[in-house]
Parts: sequence; structure tokens; C-alpha cells
Amino acid sequence: MSDKAFDCVSCGACCFSRNPRYLKLLSYDASRALPPESLIHENGESYVNFACGHCVHLDLSNGKAACQVYEDRPEACRAFRAGSFECARAIRANGIMGEKVRLPVPDVAA
Repeated sequence: MSDKAFDCVSCGACCFSRNPRYLKLLSYDASRALPPESLIHENGESYVNFACGHCVHLDLSNGKAACQVYEDRPEACRAFRAGSFECARAIRANGIMGEKVRLPVPDVAA
């Protein structure tokens, strides 16, 4: 880990993906209080829904990337470390606040 201070709520890169099944839940997650409507169940596996281009639990209001289920976040999120190799990789792949993978916002002025 580098000496650089990482502010996860100003970044959120690890919470973005174009894969709707990006985050598979593990056996450790069975007892977590995750909203059932936020999950995808398929072929006996469960995933956090990323269909909107980021984790459905991610609150992007006020220019921040805050986890709405932080206390009950999945094991994969708990294991992710700010400043790690994986963190740097997520930033390169997704950009800060997912700028590289965000889905286009539909034009409603029509």
C-alpha cells in the first residue's frame, strides 16, 4: 500500500462495473441484511445487482460515493483495501466515481 491517502467516498471506483453480476455473494454473506430486491439470483448463485453500471447500494448523491449498506456490506467489499493493487486497478479501469464506465443518462428533453 502506498503512502497516498485514499478517500473511498470521493472515488468509488471499486463499486462500478458494466457486468450486472460483478459481485458474487459468498457463504459469509448469508447472514447479512442485504435488501432482497437488490440481489440477482441465478443458477443457485446470488449477486449484488450492478445492472445500472454500479452497485445498487451505492449512493452517488452530493458528489460522494457512499455505501448504503456499509455495516452489512458483502465479504468481497470488506476484503477490498484502499490503496491496494486491486484499488489501483479499479481506478485505472473505472475512473474516479466510475467516469469511464457510467452508463449514459437518457435525454429526457425530447
